[in-house]
Amino acid sequence: MLSVAIDNSSIANLIENIVEDHSVLNGLSAETLEDIINFSVANDDYRALDIITNIHTGIYGYDDRQPDWLESSFPENKWVLTFGKTPKTIHWDTVYLDDGKKLTDKKHQKLLNSFKYWITAADNPLENGGKIISPITAYIKVNKVIALINAVLLHSKELKLAEYHLLNVNDDFWLNILTKVAEHGNFQGVYEIDKHTKVLLNNASQSISDTDAQTFKDKYPYVTQDIAQDESFLFLAEREKACAWLFEQSYYYFGESISYTGNNAVLGELLFDGKMLYHDINFPKYAELHLKAPKRTSEYRAVENNDTSIGTNQATISAYIQAIRLIHTNLEREDAATPSILSERVSSGHISQLVSLKKAGRTRTLPPAFVFNLIRQCYEFAKEHLPTEEGAVTLLDETLSVLSTARSKSTAKHSNTLRPQEKALAWNEELHRDMSSTERGSWFQTESINCLSSEYLKKGVTQIQGFAESVESRFERIRANESLFDLFSVLQGAIQVLVGAIMARRQDELIKLKSHGNLSPNVSPFSEAGAKTEYNLIFKVKKTGSKGVNATIERPIPLSIARFIWQLEQFNIKASELNLCKGKLSLFNNLNSKRSQLSQVAQVTYNAHLDSLCDYLETDLVEYDNGEFRRNYVRQHQLRRFFAMAFFWSKGTDGMDALRWMLGHSDLEHLYHYISESETGAVLNGAKASVIVRGVVDSTSELAKLDGIEDVRKIIAERLTGDSSTPITIESVSEAAEDYDDESYLTVPHISQLQKEQDIETEVIQLLEEGRITLEPEFFTIEDDDGNTTQTFNLILKIKDLD
Repeated sequence: MLSVAIDNSSIANLIENIVEDHSVLNGLSAETLEDIINFSVANDDYRALDIITNIHTGIYGYDDRQPDWLESSFPENKWVLTFGKTPKTIHWDTVYLDDGKKLTDKKHQKLLNSFKYWITAADNPLENGGKIISPITAYIKVNKVIALINAVLLHSKELKLAEYHLLNVNDDFWLNILTKVAEHGNFQGVYEIDKHTKVLLNNASQSISDTDAQTFKDKYPYVTQDIAQDESFLFLAEREKACAWLFEQSYYYFGESISYTGNNAVLGELLFDGKMLYHDINFPKYAELHLKAPKRTSEYRAVENNDTSIGTNQATISAYIQAIRLIHTNLEREDAATPSILSERVSSGHISQLVSLKKAGRTRTLPPAFVFNLIRQCYEFAKEHLPTEEGAVTLLDETLSVLSTARSKSTAKHSNTLRPQEKALAWNEELHRDMSSTERGSWFQTESINCLSSEYLKKGVTQIQGFAESVESRFERIRANESLFDLFSVLQGAIQVLVGAIMARRQDELIKLKSHGNLSPNVSPFSEAGAKTEYNLIFKVKKTGSKGVNATIERPIPLSIARFIWQLEQFNIKASELNLCKGKLSLFNNLNSKRSQLSQVAQVTYNAHLDSLCDYLETDLVEYDNGEFRRNYVRQHQLRRFFAMAFFWSKGTDGMDALRWMLGHSDLEHLYHYISESETGAVLNGAKASVIVRGVVDSTSELAKLDGIEDVRKIIAERLTGDSSTPITIESVSEAAEDYDDESYLTVPHISQLQKEQDIETEVIQLLEEGRITLEPEFFTIEDDDGNTTQTFNLILKIKDLD
């Protein structure tokens, strides 16, 4: 018994030491910590446990008047919030309530404090289940709270905010706001920007005379051009007058220079000055208010590849309700206004009864034929420019040679000795104006082409650097192989597609592949041993891992693609050794044509490579209702669905052989299990939905013969139109070509056709997720007369009566 007493005495002393100096906890064994817990519980003394809990969660140490990210002091009228590189500013003293007094007036001190506490509650561990959330998550939650505060301020008059403060901010108010969010999206639902902007501009444009409007149109004729339906939001009575008025309000000025797309800050001030916390909010830049066509680096504008329909899904509504409930943090405070307590009526379930919630955002499906063709073209391009025959010159060799030579040339101003100063007697305007003033620039203009091999001169290369955006017939010249650096960008895009489609990874995972050492085993696939090796690609999984460190995994990759990766890696190693890069390189890299310098890809440059590839290969165009053509620029989130989609689509085609080759699987059933295990449920359902939609809308397709497809058609018709007998047809391209007698229609569908297919696919995905329908392969083996066996499968579509 004596020893236990001594032990307890030691633990008691240890607890006292921990209370005085928290660092005493460092290095304690698990057994000692367990003794502390047991002693604390037995003696009803939780001081040490509070300290341990706070170290791991911050739950007791959180200061709701001074969280780490609040740079200002709590009482200040201007708050600076720092969650990342760009600080966010809140100007509390710019808002006036319905009594004409400022929000910062003494009379409204409690209301102001309640708003401030509402914001700081977003990051409080006590309000987050005891968890410390990341700065990004905290920033998102704070922005939601600010939006909700603005919703209250914008309705100051109806709520009699000055007199009653938060007492009228009740269930009915929030259900009204959330219903608008559900119908119009979180931004438009809270701020109703489109409505306010339309009213402002239609009223203001009446002050502009017809003569002034005509003068403005003559100067900026773009204001009379038709805008595509997907970009029309304001439907102004007199668009050119509205733009002319905005010009007078300095909307098109950014400092001293003109911004042809407008200045968000000016629009925010015109709409909401004095009414809400409008600073730091990114208001939309309306296409209807542009003075010139927006600049682009690609040949065409892009067909939207994500769901852009208005509305909000259930998860977003739930997140807003969580943010609303943070206002309850003011219930016990004496220095804050008392809020109404939300009842259970304010729920996403209740909102879904009032308005149809949007389905979770979907990626527009790329047709399998499009992806297979793209992969074939990318493979052929990569093979052409990365030949493996002995003595052959690759595009990477040529690029390396040019960059290393350019590196030795000066970039200092006036280092080109052949170009005289403008004021010198030797200056000849016609001869010297377009001549570069630097030695390196001049070398690129005159001598760099001599670095190229005869192979690349034969391919049509006439210059090294990429074509400037202003160059006439730029894209035709790139397709004619006239620029070496532009070909380099296309090659990056081609290998991005090959790796992206075959590995089905998230874009972030591909962007972060290392400059070399990505293959397992890390041996040359061109060696005798490598030719017999089964390779894996090593990458960090974006959404797994622990303590902020992503898990590293390996997945099989075909030998042919491993060889392209190896060649890229050898190029990267040499480029780093020759100091031709800015910082560390990644597997895929961006080449800055002007600076002759390589750097890691980021999301923007990764997508720019994909755009360069699509323009070079001239992927499909789509016609919009204003006569504009846009291009299908592929994105990685579309390619992720490819394998699963190809499996289901390959029934009745020869696509399965290509799929088996890519993944190195000979057994069909094993191939399907691999795909099922590699893909998420959402990806698989998206693939299945695209197959079912084809069966529903195209009676000539093999998929239309699936048992049960007619029943699915009736369910979709009922959901979309309210009448199960409504025919669902999307005019096939071949039928349209006959009607229009126009060959171009064969390859250029109208955007409405794609949108209709997207709507139907969304309904099918919902049926799959609800479990009302299933689509699964049934495998079997066929034996021919010679005894040869072939494994194949049927697709089984089942409909469950869940009513």
